Amino acid sequence: MPPHLNPKEKREVRMGAGRAALPVPMTLTQARRHGDRCMPADLRRVGFTTQVFVSDPEINGGTFFRISYGKSVPSGKSAQQ
Repeated sequence: MPPHLNPKEKREVRMGAGRAALPVPMTLTQARRHGDRCMPADLRRVGFTTQVFVSDPEINGGTFFRISYGKSVPSGKSAQQ
């Protein structure tokens, strides 16, 4: 959790590339849990995890959480081959 973020702070939550928000504001923990529950089975099967982006009002134009799914790529020689 980012050090400047209050763990009880609720923000609107967005999923995917759109600007539409989910109907209920959530805390960071609730947003991560919601993303875990909604992750498609095919993404989970190949090792994706839930990522929650914390917006910055000056950069992103608002305060919200964005749920997305990502996969870590191992570093080193084996990853380059």
